Amino acid sequence: MAETPPTAAAAPGPVLVRLSPAQESMWLEQQLHPSAINGGFLSVLVRGDVTAAQVRDACLVVCEDNPQLRGLVTGGSEARMAVHPAPDVLQFEEQPLAAAPGEELAEARRWYRENRVGPWDLTTRTPIAFSLLDHGGERRTLVVGVHHIAFDGRSKFVFARQFLRALDALRTPGSTPHRPDRDLPEHPEIDQELDQVLQYWLAADLPSLPALVLPRGDGADPGEEVRPTPRFDLPAAHCARLGRLAQEAGVSFFTGLVACLAAVLHSYGNTRFVVGIPVDTSVPETRDHIGLQVNVVPCLIEVEEDAGFRGLLATAGRALDLVRRHRRVPFGWVLRELRRRHGADVSQGAFDRIGVSCPTVVRDLQEVPGLEFDWDFFAPNSTRSFDLILQLRREGGAAYGRLDFTAAAIDPAAAARLTADYTRLLERLTERPDTPLHLLDEGYVRAPAPTRSGIPGQAAAGRGSYRELAAAAAGTDVSPVIHCPVEQFLPTAAISAFSRAGGRIVLDVVDPALGRLGGCAWHTDDPYGTWLTGPQPGLRFRVTDPAGRTLPRGVPGLLGIHGDPRPGTFRAWIDADDRIRLLGLADQVHHWVGRSLDRTEAEAVIASLPDVHEAAVLVEPQAGGATPKVSAVVVPAVGTDGDPRVWRRTVRHVWPSGWPQPAVHLVDRLPRTAAGTVDGAGLGAELRR
Repeated sequence: MAETPPTAAAAPGPVLVRLSPAQESMWLEQQLHPSAINGGFLSVLVRGDVTAAQVRDACLVVCEDNPQLRGLVTGGSEARMAVHPAPDVLQFEEQPLAAAPGEELAEARRWYRENRVGPWDLTTRTPIAFSLLDHGGERRTLVVGVHHIAFDGRSKFVFARQFLRALDALRTPGSTPHRPDRDLPEHPEIDQELDQVLQYWLAADLPSLPALVLPRGDGADPGEEVRPTPRFDLPAAHCARLGRLAQEAGVSFFTGLVACLAAVLHSYGNTRFVVGIPVDTSVPETRDHIGLQVNVVPCLIEVEEDAGFRGLLATAGRALDLVRRHRRVPFGWVLRELRRRHGADVSQGAFDRIGVSCPTVVRDLQEVPGLEFDWDFFAPNSTRSFDLILQLRREGGAAYGRLDFTAAAIDPAAAARLTADYTRLLERLTERPDTPLHLLDEGYVRAPAPTRSGIPGQAAAGRGSYRELAAAAAGTDVSPVIHCPVEQFLPTAAISAFSRAGGRIVLDVVDPALGRLGGCAWHTDDPYGTWLTGPQPGLRFRVTDPAGRTLPRGVPGLLGIHGDPRPGTFRAWIDADDRIRLLGLADQVHHWVGRSLDRTEAEAVIASLPDVHEAAVLVEPQAGGATPKVSAVVVPAVGTDGDPRVWRRTVRHVWPSGWPQPAVHLVDRLPRTAAGTVDGAGLGAELRR
């Protein structure tokens, strides 16, 4: 097959065309992650006297009119798309599906997600597939599954117009069902624009970009599946006020929606973060083409101290100016070139943490005599474009939305909390646009603990140590209460067995600046992990950001005392039942390029492995935002296998996904300071020797 320029001429056999820069990036990403799903679906319920053959032929017409829908990607050193005649590659099936009247689209969603969502081999399957589900009684739902290499979010509305036009023509004698084959879009040179994008981000101090703070709840799991929240509504009155404020600020309504999300994230303690914006890159000549003409532009938002919503609208407007300037540069190219040319690793977590999408919903769909149509353009996505993406739509004077999220990033309860906060804050922000944002936030202060805490008391000077706890766990006497500073604690298998046998373990929580905060009567089977079961009587606790601003309940931060302006040393969050959940010391978290690695969590994961006596994790930062070097250090229990290869496999198997893979080291003991904590500098020097 000879490669040809992208032309409209239909050919009797396959014609090779080159991939666009964005398609090339998507193809390479799929080669790296073949099990990933980069696609979505839309549905339409058709009621009336229509045959399956008519629906199939209308789908065939759309594919004939749009060459990329009938292309197969060819492998090799430089991938191309082989465009085939539509009848040769059309994917169309018919299936029965029982559904009560009014439930057809919901049942079709469920059927597709359970039966058709999965990896998509672009070398054997074209980027579009049709499933016609027959519900009986002249009710059919057409589900259109698509791969994003040739079908973006904008294309679903283009498809709807073309499908209805083709179906109407097929049912009307003498009508022509389609126009001549459309040209494939030309791909402009973008090298100069790419250099400008890279320079912008290099000047933005990427290495210091902190990880995004999100609310917590119970039930998070490590799954990567994309899940949707229920729909939430933004009332017309709120949207009208937002529209007026946006107009006064000289920005768009969409910019106002992004500014509201920025206010929500600010209420969680975030002041500097990146929001990804899907953007339409089509031009007038290609606007009615189905294809990949949507890009993602990451936008840096920095919320100024004491800013109100009017100021935040201006800030969001300046940030979204990047969309206009950088819209043609493929998102994947930005990630690749920052890493390749400058060593800045922004591959996961920095630019794809959270996004906002608000496409225009099509309103000009034609009618087809004798048929009724209900379109479902708001079906949940099956693609992880972001860890969280706020999907918003305007409807008349109001708006509505949902949050698509991965369970690894946030659990369903916390996702619902975020959407509720968005709705609540939109009302407050538009009613009081000049009030500083922090005065609109709902900082939470916990009521004081009763005078009797139920935790055995012990002076800070006699707090015990991890080694004393480990020695007690190795013995046979489980009657005494064993104290250990919470910052030294490791939940090894031996200590868990000691707890299950009746051993009493109290983890003392003493802040170097704030004093004793209480204790944790730790038990290995406690579903809430490490929490302040015995708060110091009389203290009113709060969780703050590093600047001392009190955060809402459910948001992690620094554990502090109400009335004391000093930030605490321990990280924690207060759950819905007023439990203070402890996360470790603040200095145990290493941030780089919008991500974080929690050494406390990593050490607990390793320590819980069988035959581990002690464990430590060291992090060595790298210049320019490069991935840090991580060392996992294990002290095996006496008499266990000391084969480094076995331990390397074991540790990496349980290592949290998304964190840099560690170098695994075995040592006989961990050096500790006089206070009992691991001497990180001494351990690092020992490993280097």
